[in-house]
Amino acid sequence: MKLHHSSQLAVHALVAALHLLVAPRPAQSAAGVVISNKPADGDTIYVDRDRSISLSCRPDMNKQVYIKRDTSDPRVLMIFVNNFKDDDQGRYYCRYMNQLVNPPEVVSEDYINVRIIQRIEINYAPTEQWIPFNKTSTIFCSFKGSDISVAWFFNSQPIRTGGRYTINPLQGLIISPSLSSDQGTYVCQARSTGSDFMDVNIVVRVFHKPEITYGPVIKYPAACINNGMDCYLKCMATGTPVPQVIWYRAQDRNRPLHLYGTNKYFVDTRANVGELRIAMAEFLKDDDTYICRAVVTSDVIREITADMYTEAEIDVVVHLIPQFRNYQAMMNREVRLGDTVELVCEVYATSSPLDLQFQKYGTYAPYVMGPQPDDSRISIRRSQDPVDGRVHRLHLEIKRTVYLDSWNYTCMAVNPAWNSTLNGTVMVLMQPNLTSNNVSMMYGWLRNVTNITCISYGLPHPQWRWYRQFAEIPPYTDNGTYRIFTWDYEIYSQSWLQVYPDYGIERWVFDRYICNASNRIGSGRHEMMFYKASVPGPPRVTVVSTTASSVQLDVQPPAEDGGMHLWYYELTYSALSGQLTWYGPVQFALNSDITIHGLMPSTDYSIRVRARNAVGVTADNMQLPLQIRTKDRGSPDPVIFLSSNRSTYPYSQTLRWKVPVNGGDPLVGYEIRVRPVFYDPARRAITGYKGGWILYRPPFYNPYLSEYRVTDLEASTWYEAEIKALSRVGESQTQRTVFLTAAPDALGRPDRVLSRAPPALAPSWRGALLTAALLAARLPLTGGFL
Repeated sequence: MKLHHSSQLAVHALVAALHLLVAPRPAQSAAGVVISNKPADGDTIYVDRDRSISLSCRPDMNKQVYIKRDTSDPRVLMIFVNNFKDDDQGRYYCRYMNQLVNPPEVVSEDYINVRIIQRIEINYAPTEQWIPFNKTSTIFCSFKGSDISVAWFFNSQPIRTGGRYTINPLQGLIISPSLSSDQGTYVCQARSTGSDFMDVNIVVRVFHKPEITYGPVIKYPAACINNGMDCYLKCMATGTPVPQVIWYRAQDRNRPLHLYGTNKYFVDTRANVGELRIAMAEFLKDDDTYICRAVVTSDVIREITADMYTEAEIDVVVHLIPQFRNYQAMMNREVRLGDTVELVCEVYATSSPLDLQFQKYGTYAPYVMGPQPDDSRISIRRSQDPVDGRVHRLHLEIKRTVYLDSWNYTCMAVNPAWNSTLNGTVMVLMQPNLTSNNVSMMYGWLRNVTNITCISYGLPHPQWRWYRQFAEIPPYTDNGTYRIFTWDYEIYSQSWLQVYPDYGIERWVFDRYICNASNRIGSGRHEMMFYKASVPGPPRVTVVSTTASSVQLDVQPPAEDGGMHLWYYELTYSALSGQLTWYGPVQFALNSDITIHGLMPSTDYSIRVRARNAVGVTADNMQLPLQIRTKDRGSPDPVIFLSSNRSTYPYSQTLRWKVPVNGGDPLVGYEIRVRPVFYDPARRAITGYKGGWILYRPPFYNPYLSEYRVTDLEASTWYEAEIKALSRVGESQTQRTVFLTAAPDALGRPDRVLSRAPPALAPSWRGALLTAALLAARLPLTGGFL
């Protein structure tokens, strides 16, 4: 017989018992029963919910049991449970009863525990999660089911609790604190007692709160102005995930500007751009505090709402461009000399801030408020309209005006919107003043144009009239003799009478001329004498010194310069013996010494010195030539040392000297001697000698030789040097000097002699004679001769 048990039969697991009704046989012992579904390693089986099960109870195969049942196998008793529910869980018994006794007696029994398998279900485990940086963070992963154990893995490596990690089976993995390195892939693995398990892969990213890295600022200087221009604001941000930059106005902090749906606001929400364009910014209407908000809008972030955004503010004031009004208070302000004048600069503009300044055109700095430190006549003050605060006035007051106050004055108005300027003019009215910068004498000469000039200070600019004696020269005359030009400058006027004297009119063209300047205040006049200029008179020449080969002259300006400035002197000369040949002219500056070199000894010379100006040069008939005779041939003059007594180099010294007068015979060379000495700089005296003389005779190919380098010297040593000039007639007196060589250098002493002359080598007499012949035939370079 099969017993069918359904969930509707109210079978209670822990108390329900299946009784096998058997008719015992006296000859046999009691037999045992077993439940065949029972697992070998325990007494519990697991059943899925809403599934059906069957339990079989049979006699122990080692026993012989006789059971009478209406089944194909009368020894087997089966129970069926359909739609297994939680209430069906429990322990099921199979008992072998002896009913021959009262009460019935349990002969044998077996049991099995039947439990519902708790399949693992995800309760809450998002596959993408964000955790805040540097805080206690939870990676959420929870399951439904009983007897569930949870393990965690990060980047395929198991996570061990302790340190920064704590596993909460009901919530997930707790990390404290979270770091940027915690970003990656996590595996949340759940297992139950029924050998069920489940893995959940979770991608975790570390959340960094948005930060504003730039701004908010007004993008372009002077952009927010009421002149139809757009105003640009900029704000950039960073964060993980990348935030959006959203702009708001303080008057409506919850409504993004890009959602207004008008053509007023244009927003680029990218974090690396973050730009707000206010189209056609309007004064007052667009004034507000604007809010730059960096917002994370990702839907995957949970429980980080406090750090979802960062914001910053900027005050925007739409400025008015400074506009000038009341131009009459600035333009062409006329004042009589000595009176007071005031310029008023009126500006309509926003004043947050507004800088107003006056500056005289062409000066380096504007005026300061109040009286000026360097001129108390001038003062600056500022006022504001009591009704309309956007009307500002700057006052420039000048007391006791002088003609130099006539000028342009600039009013500068500067606010964040613009830099505007307006020029005003002050004209100090006065009669023409011709007393300054005008001369009373002018010079001219035939067939040369001369400008007779008059300058007048004062405004308004005058009308000019020219007169010779008292006869007026018509203003627009251009007859070959007279032409008139006039030019007006800022505060003065200038007129030229151009005169061209020619032959036949010189008797009257050189005369008295009058210029007259007149304006509506008065008039002024100036007289000038126009004289005929001439060539200068002869300069005053005296002989300073004479040698066998040179003469030095002292030249003073002539007593008469012809009415013109001297330009320079011209010199010519000639030897009176032999062929009469004039050399020159050679030009000399007015303040230079005139020395003639290369003359022949015992020779008479005729010398002329003339002066030149714009008209011409001194005429020959105005002076007699200067007669001089050179001295007889003799020895050269002493040589004068020019070199320093401190050498630049440790092992050599360059000796320099002035070329001496040769005494009437060409030089043939120099003789130089050098020896080491003990020298006391304080006493300027030689106290002893370290060695003998070293003789040098420089190669002499140039009569203007004036230096020679001596070598093979010792470093840091005082030396005495002697020099004398040689000619065929004799030798000059010996001249001496001392010098100190420099300290040794790091390279040490050179290995070879650089430029030492052979001590016993005599100069070439043939070369010296050739040089003397050349000098006798021409003038040397000294003193300007060629």
